[in-house]
Amino acid sequence: MLGALASCFAWLMCTLATGAVAALVALWFEVQACWPLLALTAPLVWVLGLCGSLHRRHAAWSAAAAVLLAAVYASCLTALARVAAATGYTFGDALRTGGLALVWQVARLGLDVMSVLGFAAATVLGAALAVRLRGRGERRED
Repeated sequence: MLGALASCFAWLMCTLATGAVAALVALWFEVQACWPLLALTAPLVWVLGLCGSLHRRHAAWSAAAAVLLAAVYASCLTALARVAAATGYTFGDALRTGGLALVWQVARLGLDVMSVLGFAAATVLGAALAVRLRGRGERRED
């Protein structure tokens, strides 16, 4: 039971850290968050496999959910940074003043067709890599 809880916690922390790094890179290079996330998908799936968060039966779904959560988190962080820059507030003050609803609306406004396709490609890539990673693990165990 404790192992499953630790695995879920590791999954969540690795996913959120990937989203934060993707948001930072997106802000630094002034690109959409989908492109850094696409590059960070393979390391995320690899680390999730090392942490034991990709179980055989649900590896693809777990990896896809991790990439999607990282995408939402990266989009919200970049939106929050834009709100903070536009209002002159600090990051925390912009979140407290505007609230999650404003951050969510700004994140949705920042999505275009290419960013949605980039997030979808990252999700499919994550699921495929998870299946491949788990497939190699099963062959080694035999």
